[in-house]
Amino acid sequence: MNEYCRADAAAVARKHRAALDALAADLGEGTGSASATDLGGGVDAASATDLGDGADGQLVRPDDSTSDDGTPAYDEARTVWNGLVDRFPAAVAYARDAADVARILRTARETGLGVAVRSGAHSVAGTSVCDGGIVLDCGAMNRVAVDADAGTAVVGPGATWADLDGATAAASPTDLDAATAAHGFATPGGVVSDTGVAGLVLGGGTGWLTREAGLACDRLTRAEVVTAAGECVTATADRNPDLFRALRGGGGNFGVVVSFAFDLVPIPDELAVAETWYPLAEAPGLLAAYRDLLADAPPSTTVSPYVSRVPEGPAYPDAVAGDPGLCLLGVSTAPADRGANDLRAYRDLGEPLADRTTRPSYPELQSMLDDDSPAGDRYYWKSIAVDRLADDVIATFLDRARAAPGERDTALIWPLGGAVAELAPDETAFPRRDAAAVVNFEAAWSDPEADDEHVDWARDSVAAIRDLGGEGELPNFAGNETDDAAARAVFRDNYGWLRDAKTEWDPENVFGPSGRLSPW
Repeated sequence: MNEYCRADAAAVARKHRAALDALAADLGEGTGSASATDLGGGVDAASATDLGDGADGQLVRPDDSTSDDGTPAYDEARTVWNGLVDRFPAAVAYARDAADVARILRTARETGLGVAVRSGAHSVAGTSVCDGGIVLDCGAMNRVAVDADAGTAVVGPGATWADLDGATAAASPTDLDAATAAHGFATPGGVVSDTGVAGLVLGGGTGWLTREAGLACDRLTRAEVVTAAGECVTATADRNPDLFRALRGGGGNFGVVVSFAFDLVPIPDELAVAETWYPLAEAPGLLAAYRDLLADAPPSTTVSPYVSRVPEGPAYPDAVAGDPGLCLLGVSTAPADRGANDLRAYRDLGEPLADRTTRPSYPELQSMLDDDSPAGDRYYWKSIAVDRLADDVIATFLDRARAAPGERDTALIWPLGGAVAELAPDETAFPRRDAAAVVNFEAAWSDPEADDEHVDWARDSVAAIRDLGGEGELPNFAGNETDDAAARAVFRDNYGWLRDAKTEWDPENVFGPSGRLSPW
């Protein structure tokens, strides 16, 4: 339980009242566009700032309890998606553009307050809110611009995957003569549509396109970043390459990305999806067969096995609804007919409890699991990468799945390979490019009294796989630990150069609440 409270945060806000009053005035009177002077000069400011909705900037403090003027009340302003995270910032500052971001960071430097950057507020670890610091909320900077001719997108830090998937999947054709033809694009993202683009990309990012097109961070080609010093810089493979490399999976440690540019990939109008439930008692043999299929699977095929309970609903037999089972959830990004054929082998591994196939569009696929993770519930997710799904790994995975303390706790396997392995381990912050899969233990519950048992289950489960040789974690699935030991566990051999980048770009640790790395 967090011992820091609203009164503590209010005391910090009162201590820095003059600076926060000045910031509130700046945010209320800002022009809504950034000049080169505001951003330190030498940068195409327009590319970094035309991604907001023009709403007024706002500042919320612990003593604010009403919202008559449209300003979110403090408790609303500090609340994030994960109900396990209960923190009390000294101020929540809402940015409209890169100039506002620079103003907020100037106040942070003047006061010595740390900054937690919030985009989608979906951080499982809680790095989008902090105790006694400033939350820099980029939610209003949510525009998405797609260039269908070039197959690229420029995305604001407040955009969610629903914003991006909807824009890219409905992108305009390359000429007016083809105005009625579908010309769909996508970029690798997560599996829940209201997740923020920024946090997922900066944390690496896995999803249904990962095996075919790489991690979410792999498609990033340019980032416009407001640094801790308040300057806006461009990061690409050729300009500030150390910063660019660090942003691709290194988390929110280095600055505020106010514009992301992605290379997109074409996506079919319809995708093949298969959801096949098998009896849990048959899981050892089924997962061994899955392992063999995965070794030869085309990159367009992603099948994720997980242990949970068979859902209730018209698509599932009443006789097995609520029973524990092993689900093979598969998606193919090949043309739908070919994709359905590629998924057939996973549906024919035994006698299923339930078997369902669909042909969704990509945005429909991306929202398919939204209801599984409602805002306000409590979450703790932990992962570990494995070189191979050996028999002992499978057995331990199933033992730990059966030991889950709650019906919503899920143990799953996420396959890697394909495009993930095409980059060198030090080309981005994510080092486990060589892993066959990542094993995730995702705890979800609602009762605060049950916190310890769910968190301990996930931690102990990862430890059990680690004892069998597993090592390395997905940055976005690394629990809520943010100390140096956690950073070393996530980044492994990349830790050294990532810490050098942190020291270069944030020597005073302004963004300490936003990541796991420290310059000290």
